[in-house]
Amino acid sequence: MAGLDRCTAHPVRLSRPLGSRRGIALVLVLWVLTLLTVMAVGMTAAQRTETALTENQIADARFRALTDAAIAYALFGFINPPPAAPEVGLGAEETATPVWLPNGASRSWEFDGTALRIAVFNEQSRINLNLAPASILAALLVALGVEDEAAGAIGDAIVDWRDEDDLKQLNGAEDADYEDDGRVAGAKDAPFVAVEELQQVLGMTRELYLLAAPELTVDAAGDEVEQTFASAAVLAALQGISLEEAQLQVQERDQPTLPGGQLPSAVNRGGPLYRIQVREQRGPTAGARGMEALVEVAPGQVPPYQIRWRRFGLITAPPTPLPVEAGG
Repeated sequence: MAGLDRCTAHPVRLSRPLGSRRGIALVLVLWVLTLLTVMAVGMTAAQRTETALTENQIADARFRALTDAAIAYALFGFINPPPAAPEVGLGAEETATPVWLPNGASRSWEFDGTALRIAVFNEQSRINLNLAPASILAALLVALGVEDEAAGAIGDAIVDWRDEDDLKQLNGAEDADYEDDGRVAGAKDAPFVAVEELQQVLGMTRELYLLAAPELTVDAAGDEVEQTFASAAVLAALQGISLEEAQLQVQERDQPTLPGGQLPSAVNRGGPLYRIQVREQRGPTAGARGMEALVEVAPGQVPPYQIRWRRFGLITAPPTPLPVEAGG
């Protein structure tokens, strides 16, 4: 018994091998390093994102300031009377700068190291979406490449959208037609408040809207269109001619000089509503910041012009008039 007590008083201790303990420590170190690496990568990505967002906000703010300067620069030429036409025979160095007309022809302008393109349009030279008859609206769509039958249906649908009654045009669309197409809201039966609303009209596709929108307005006074600065598509719709004939008419109208004569002095430069488009001057395919504003000129008042609205966004290449099949 004494021998047994001596044995139990000193039990055998099993110790973990040294190599095993070192392996566990190595695994722990690797896990810590992995965790620190993941945290570092996450912090770097977050920092890059915040830096990019900050730089983008600064660029947007800078572009907004540039557009304010561009609007003032463009309207300075429209508020002041145009320069007198020079006499025939003056040298090239004495020839006056062509008068800036509100026909959409863009001009390059550099300000504070940034190259911009500025275009001015006479708002009264667009077709009034709320007042134009269905025949003119259909003719505009035909000029843009829509087939006659589809163009007539969309023109009637536009009139049905804006009129207050439930009487359906010959090929138009009222509430029942919108319901059949799965649109619960139906026709608005009220005037358009913005050209963008045209996308809700039955039969209007996104592609066709992008073509038609630049030719339409809801801000012009009355239904009379100032054709002096109208686009080829608008002239084709109003005069009942082909788009090609209208394009030739625009080219002849906007010639900077008359052979053997004087530079044209633009007594009529439209107004008082002008639409001004400003965009960064970049490559032909690269997206660029852009701004569009509707401005009312008031010479002799302080300030001499009022900005009714403006929109900012990215501008890509404008749509090309091509044959378009309107959706039904």
